[in-house]
Order: sequence, then C-alpha cells, then structure tokens
Amino acid sequence: MMRGGAPSATGRAIAMRCLAPLRTAAAVIGLVALALPAAAATPPAPPSHAMQALQDEELSAVRGADGIAFNLNNFSLTSSLTNPLTLTYTSPNGSALMLSGLDLSRTDDADQFADPYQLTLRATAAGTQMIAIDFPLNAAGNQKWSLTADFANCGSFAAGACAAGANFFGGTLQVLDLTMKGGGLYVAPSQVANTEGIAFGLGTQLDIGSLSVYSRGRAADGSIDHGDVLALSGIHLVDATTGGVYMLADLDKHPGLFNAATDATGSYLHLQVGWPTTSDPVPAATLRIDNISFTTAGVNGAAATTTNLGSASIASLQINYLDIKFRTGQ
Repeated sequence: MMRGGAPSATGRAIAMRCLAPLRTAAAVIGLVALALPAAAATPPAPPSHAMQALQDEELSAVRGADGIAFNLNNFSLTSSLTNPLTLTYTSPNGSALMLSGLDLSRTDDADQFADPYQLTLRATAAGTQMIAIDFPLNAAGNQKWSLTADFANCGSFAAGACAAGANFFGGTLQVLDLTMKGGGLYVAPSQVANTEGIAFGLGTQLDIGSLSVYSRGRAADGSIDHGDVLALSGIHLVDATTGGVYMLADLDKHPGLFNAATDATGSYLHLQVGWPTTSDPVPAATLRIDNISFTTAGVNGAAATTTNLGSASIASLQINYLDIKFRTGQ
C-alpha cells in the first residue's frame, strides 16, 4: 500500500470485520436497555400501607389502646327443677347460708353490637395500671336483668346436706327489670401502703322495676306463691348532682378495697370503701322508691290483704367510709 493512497480492498474488508462485532454488541445492549424498566436497577420502595417488620425497640413500645368490646346477648342462666343451681357458704361451726334455684336472664337491644361492654387497660392517677370494664350506656333501658333465687339458713350442714329440722327457709327473692346505665367497674392493685388486695371503683345509674320477697317460696313446678310478699316497686338510684351515674367508689379519689386479712380474732374477708384521698367532695346519691307494699294471704279462703306504705326517698346519700368484715363461725 502506498503512502497517501486510498485504502485497499483488503484493508476495508478487515476494518468491516472488526466493526461488525462492535455494532452487534451495541445493538444487544440497546435491546436489553429497551426491555428492562428504567428503574430496574433500583428496587421499588414498598407501598406505605404494606406490613413491615418492627425492630425490637419499636415492638417493646407498642401499647394497646382500643381494648375489647363484648356483649351478653341472649344471656340466660336457668336452674333445673330437679337439680337446681345452688351456692352454699359453710361456716366452721357447721351452719350454712344457701342460695338455690338461681335464675338469671337479660333482655337485649335490637342491635346486639350497638351498645357493648368495653374492656380496656388504663392508667390510674397513681401511675399504676387498672382493668376498666365500662358498662353499656343503655340510655333507652333495653338491657334489663331479672334474678330469682331461694334463700335459706341451715343450722347443721354436713356431707353436702342439711340435717333434718335444721333448715330455715327464708323464701324467694325476685328482682325484675334491673337496668344499669353507664358507669363501670375498675380494678387495680391495692393503693393502700402495706396492704395487699384489690382496689376497685364502682358506679352506675340504677333502676329496678321491682324487688320482692315471697315468704312462701315456690311450688314444685317452679311457680312462685304470691300469698305473702314484701314488694318494693320503682327503685331509682342516681347521682344527686348530675342525675346520672353515681360512683359508690372511685379508684382515684375514693377507692374501695377487697382483700383477706388476719387480726387477733382470726381471718376474715374484708370489704371497704376508704376515706376520700382528695379534697373533692364524696359523690352523693338520690334514692327513690315509688311504692312499698305488704301482701298477706287470707285465711280460710278470704281475700289477700295488701297494705301500701307509699313512696320513700333519700335526697342525699353519701358513703364517706364503709368497713365490712366477713368472719366464719364467730
């Protein structure tokens, strides 16, 4: 090949053979670039709503806030006539107090989940944790409880039975249309220094259709003998100031206490509502009974006699301090 001359045919062929692989490689790279998304080199960020693992430090800081809502729809507890449900408290001296033939039921709202109980964990003013059970508001009074039970005292109770002639039958207690509106039950460890037990707060607005004691009890078929009866009708308990929920005990300001204790006399179960722990006044309740009556069965076929005592009320009822000790056989 001469200097300055045109490239020979052989030189052009060699150049073309060298450039061909380069063009092919460039074309392949271009096709790959077109086939892959532009962001393929960087993994996509997870959507904001996707579930992600928490670190141990984050997990330890998680606290429940909503709690649990539950209801007692269609609740009913009915004793068998031949084998009734019985609760018996037996003292060491051999006597016993018995509640038998227990029947308990409740009516419900049309929407069973519209007004439930609420179970939550919350902080007290002292900084401890409490279990809070907030009762249904029950503003329309649709949730109504009814209770029937026979009560008796046995002077000599042994081997699960009362000795012949030792049983005193008190009659049948019946509570109808009991409604609780708002309030709740709140429990926490005892807040009294050097005292073990369960501290509690309790309050509600209470209405009872009737509370009756039938001294003749029930027949074999379970029907109540209405011959002799003491009846309290229309019982209403509300806060005297607000007309709403009355707090018998307040966990932060006026706590109750339930525990077992021992003194020089012996062991006992202890129920207490302590003195107020703040300067706030103790809540006052208004108690009203619409009617109190006695009915006595007639003799020799005569008509029963009913005596109405009318209504009774207490305008302001306060419990500043309450202390009850349940001892056995003493």
